[in-house]
Amino acid sequence: MDTRDQGQVTRLLGEVQKFATEYLEFFSNQGLAEPSFEAGNGHPLDGVVPIQVQAAREKALEATEELHCLLLGPMGLLMEAPANQYILLSLQYIYRYNIAAHVPLHGETTFKAISEATGLDLDDVTRFIRLAAGWHIFHEVPKDAIVHTAASRQLVGDPNLKAWIENIAVEFWPSLARTVDSTQRWPGSQEPNESGYSLGHNTNDSPFDVIMRDPVRQQRFNDVQSFSHRHSSFSLDHLLKNFDFGDVRTLVDVGGGRGEVAMALAHKYSDMEVIVQDQPDIIRDMNNRVPPALRDRVRGMEHDFFTPQPVKDADLYLLRWVMHDWSDKYCVKILESLVPGLRRGARILVNDICVPEPAELGVRADRGFRQMDMTMKAFNNARQRDHETWVHLFASVDPRLQFLGVTIPPGARMAIIQAEWTGEDGTVGGI
Repeated sequence: MDTRDQGQVTRLLGEVQKFATEYLEFFSNQGLAEPSFEAGNGHPLDGVVPIQVQAAREKALEATEELHCLLLGPMGLLMEAPANQYILLSLQYIYRYNIAAHVPLHGETTFKAISEATGLDLDDVTRFIRLAAGWHIFHEVPKDAIVHTAASRQLVGDPNLKAWIENIAVEFWPSLARTVDSTQRWPGSQEPNESGYSLGHNTNDSPFDVIMRDPVRQQRFNDVQSFSHRHSSFSLDHLLKNFDFGDVRTLVDVGGGRGEVAMALAHKYSDMEVIVQDQPDIIRDMNNRVPPALRDRVRGMEHDFFTPQPVKDADLYLLRWVMHDWSDKYCVKILESLVPGLRRGARILVNDICVPEPAELGVRADRGFRQMDMTMKAFNNARQRDHETWVHLFASVDPRLQFLGVTIPPGARMAIIQAEWTGEDGTVGGI
């Protein structure tokens, strides 16, 4: 039968079978067992899986999710919308009270035993764990006795995963709940202290200021940044392999954090000097991390990227995973602040998300980008940007800042976005 004559459900069933089979062939060829809820898939988040295998997995997931939505029907689709928040609710409880650690990695325990060991109410323990088990996070067998699944084992001994989930629950979840309210109170605002976070956390300060005042929240936020980039699509290798740094002698890593990117660049390019700029406490930590062999070429500098760039005549100014944290208004300020340091031919390199055109990568990928975009709006009125928005952003700074384009390496989530300064000196305004 011609596939054009097939209904949507029939087509999706075929795609699920086709792409899931391609994915399973990888396990068979590696001599691995088929994925299961009990044993998982044998590959960590940052495991090396061929791009074509990852693509088959994504296509199978998209077809499965679309089939799920079709089978729900229009009313069911709308009614099921709130369901995923309950997974987070159960995980927040499990992490708050360290529940997973009270379940033997190999063997079973009971709700009563966990209640007695933690001092928690038995009814609460039972209800929250059963809620999680509905998504194969723990398994109850027989009644009142639970064992680990592959998912619940991940909750034991991975502090970065714990930080990631708790950060969402503590920082973002209250923000999302009040985001629509923020659009009513501050229509069209680009201010970081006029967002869903502001209302959800009852603060007049920016989220970054709130978090940085609390050492526990600050450490958790830093751990999240590291964890979120464990996935291969965020790997620094995509930038190192797809951008030619060969003629760069001096590079300024603006908002460069603890210097991971700077040290990787200095290792690869023995003639490169890298200056890492960030807030004072971050720079102090960063300087302690630089190996002795790199200290003559990697150094930290305290700098607020909303103030004029103090480093003159560098070849390249890098902004990696910085711009998505700010609204357009503040991104323009960041770029304008670079201008005083720019010489003719100096380049600005942004390594950040570039959202594809709608449906360009499929419904599942598009949904992920839109969710990330709304998360940033809820947090501090920041955003994820598409190609058109990036062009407009650079054009808003200065006509002498020539936009060179956007490239997205195969398998990468983060784009390589470039601009070059064509003026004679670094003064804002005019030609």
